[in-house]
Amino acid sequence: MNSISPRLILGIETATLNCSVGLVHGNQIVGQKNILNRAVHSEKLIELVDEVLKPDFTFADVNAIAVSIGPGSYTGLRIGLATAKGLAFYRQLPILPVPTLTALEATVRREEIGDTIFFIKSHRDLVYYTVVKKNEPLILKREIAYAPIGMVADLYPQHLLIGDNAFDGQFGERLTVCFPMGEIVARLGADYFEDLLPLSRKAIEPDYHSNLEVQKWLLK
Repeated sequence: MNSISPRLILGIETATLNCSVGLVHGNQIVGQKNILNRAVHSEKLIELVDEVLKPDFTFADVNAIAVSIGPGSYTGLRIGLATAKGLAFYRQLPILPVPTLTALEATVRREEIGDTIFFIKSHRDLVYYTVVKKNEPLILKREIAYAPIGMVADLYPQHLLIGDNAFDGQFGERLTVCFPMGEIVARLGADYFEDLLPLSRKAIEPDYHSNLEVQKWLLK
């Protein structure tokens, strides 16, 4: 982790149902706006960006845009990245691609956690997930796997499950629903600025991890 970062970073999170933006000034979160609903991202994202900047800043003050890059909703990720590109284009701002599962983990790490599976739902009962051990430090990018949530729960019977879907309550109190947040995406953009800056490019695309899905079906 590197503490050197631009003065003001805007964070965009649209990988899940949570349409969320945040603002980090230096290393302090100074604003956040969220709408938790299906199919609102394309209509509300720019509105939330405008709201999070008021009244203390304007977009002219923004030095970089951090965006949740995946895995997650195909449509949501494209909306978030397209918006980031559109905002960044005129002023040639860097776009910092933050892994979505890292943003989810960092959102939860406001409190101490034990052995945990962090997941983002793909479709049906399939999830993208990472495995985090108790007291393991946060890192920018962990290995991501892909499997049915029931299989993951059986493989790691002592781990908590934290992610963006309740799966009809079938895992009881063992599963906690949590969504990545725009302000955490912005904070990660600031904390890991020098690591993420080289990844900023015009041709940047969402990190769908679709190759994991292909491998899953080929194994059947």
